[in-house]
Amino acid sequence: MKRNLNGVLLFICLLCIDLIFYLIAFSSLSFYALGRMLLIDIALAALFSFLLSKTNKKIETIFSFIIILILGIYAYIQLEFKNFLETYYSFKAVADGGFRVSEFVWYFIKNAKWYYYLTLLPAIIYLPIKIILIKHKKIKITNFLLSIVCSMLLLLSFLVSEPQLKEVINNQENFDIIIAHTGINSFLFEDISSIFIKHETSLKIDIVENEDNQEEEIVTEKSYKRLFDDSRWRRDLENETDDTIKTIDSYLLSRPIEDKNDMTGRYEGYNFIYFLVESLDYMGIDEQLTPTIWKMMKEGYFFSNHYTPVFSCGTGDSEFAAMNSFMPYGSSCTVYSVTNNNLRTSIAGLFKNAGYSTYEFHNWDDTFYKRSELSKAYGIDTYKDINDLDIKIVYGWQSDSLLAEKTMEDYILHDDKFFVYYVTSTMHWPYDEDSYYGNYYLDEINEVHPDYPLAVKRYISKTMEFDKMLEVLIDGLEKAGKLDNTVFCFWPDHHPFNISSDYVRKYTSIVDRYQPYGYYMGPLIIYNAADKGREIKSVCSTLDQLPTVVNLFDLNYDPRLYVGNDIFNDNCRVIMANGDWINNDGIYIYASDEFIPFDNSDITAEEIEKITNEVRNTVKVSRALIANDYFSKRSYLNNPKKKNDD
Repeated sequence: MKRNLNGVLLFICLLCIDLIFYLIAFSSLSFYALGRMLLIDIALAALFSFLLSKTNKKIETIFSFIIILILGIYAYIQLEFKNFLETYYSFKAVADGGFRVSEFVWYFIKNAKWYYYLTLLPAIIYLPIKIILIKHKKIKITNFLLSIVCSMLLLLSFLVSEPQLKEVINNQENFDIIIAHTGINSFLFEDISSIFIKHETSLKIDIVENEDNQEEEIVTEKSYKRLFDDSRWRRDLENETDDTIKTIDSYLLSRPIEDKNDMTGRYEGYNFIYFLVESLDYMGIDEQLTPTIWKMMKEGYFFSNHYTPVFSCGTGDSEFAAMNSFMPYGSSCTVYSVTNNNLRTSIAGLFKNAGYSTYEFHNWDDTFYKRSELSKAYGIDTYKDINDLDIKIVYGWQSDSLLAEKTMEDYILHDDKFFVYYVTSTMHWPYDEDSYYGNYYLDEINEVHPDYPLAVKRYISKTMEFDKMLEVLIDGLEKAGKLDNTVFCFWPDHHPFNISSDYVRKYTSIVDRYQPYGYYMGPLIIYNAADKGREIKSVCSTLDQLPTVVNLFDLNYDPRLYVGNDIFNDNCRVIMANGDWINNDGIYIYASDEFIPFDNSDITAEEIEKITNEVRNTVKVSRALIANDYFSKRSYLNNPKKKNDD
């Protein structure tokens, strides 16, 4: 009977871990979620109690304590990951490349919020309570009473678990949904199983053929219609034996072909410099302190409603989304598994097809991501990182301006048409402690913003170094006579990590960061010195950058292959990692099936449901496309054939 007591105590401790985690992570607890957690924790406690019942009391106590401690530590780590990197982690992601960030473990631990350690409380109280129970021999509990209590809890759990359970089953890539519906203890065992068991799921979506794609174009003096010769693609579809590839074919062929617009070809034949700027944020943009960024924002095309969703793998997956306009995986670092894929439909691949020399430069190495291999998959001719460049390594990340100085002669002096992709690093955290470029411009900042918090000043100091990078490039291009014929585009991989979200909101004056998802807004700027741009207020995201840029350069591409849309067509939608979406009408919250409209929105419930289904299908197909290396099987889509082409 004492074994029954241990099972009850084990159940109480497991439930406490779930409840503590849930209340910290989600602030409130739903009736349905509580029911599911009861069900799962009873099942886990019963299983462990049965297994440990074959041992003596000492071993039973020790192993019960270890189980509770492991679950508590796991819950703590997940909370800190979510706080620090905006995403929950998986063992699969850690197995893929977690060792690459091992040097930041101590930094991770020392910045944890104190109340995250409450998840360890059940392990701390388990042993003294168990000792008390062992010593008090009068405490009894009958099998009959225990069975009645467990049966009632199980019945309650089954009754409240049915609604929305399909959301968990259908969203194995969406950690927020799984954890919100089943609890952290259940997620641990699902997470462990994902290392050893590959969940094969068939791709099933409803496909409606778009007849507009088959219409012949009515020739006019200025036509915006894109028409492609799909004959080979359709033959391959008919002959395809793989059901997943067949579904991807059918889905992509059914999508509408986005038209051209007045911006098509505006920069045709120009050079292009594309910047992934580490942690670029409005908080660092200042008219006096970052005059080059400010000038580009005011005189170029400034997309003021641009969002940078955070996916499972921070910078790596954000880069993947921008380079390819595909949705990354939700459960692991996409970039770790695609180095051998055919990714020539990327923005770099499209420029290469158009006859451009293609380059990638980075002021770090392959420690975090295998950029030297990814660059080949994207179709980049020349890749150089810190191992190839004479850049001094300093504490708190290297100089962006020095990266420009050491690389610009490679293309400015030798190429007539170039595509250059810069991956910067100076603006990477830390901001809460001393670093070389975090302190470098503090004197100048103190003259302008003496009352700003030190962490914000350090962030601005790092931003000023990127501003110097732009200044160096502009000067070099101007001296070579190539400035007017070069387009700059820069965007952030994510908002600054490990800095107070209150700071990010409070010290941003350019856009409203207090609106829902305003924290995820990040500047996208396209600038040409000889052209006058304007502010674009259309909602858009990282995924929309490729279609927008390649349309400006009028490159040969098929819009059906990409998740994003041309921002100048004003029909984009932002897709967040947790399934939420945003468009010009408002924000859809996936977990609660709620729509928050913006002012003057007249969207209907039917339209919301249609968009939600489109988003789900797009995410499923995008991830299946990556997992099956689809463009190795349909490589000709990288350079699509237009109707009436020879």
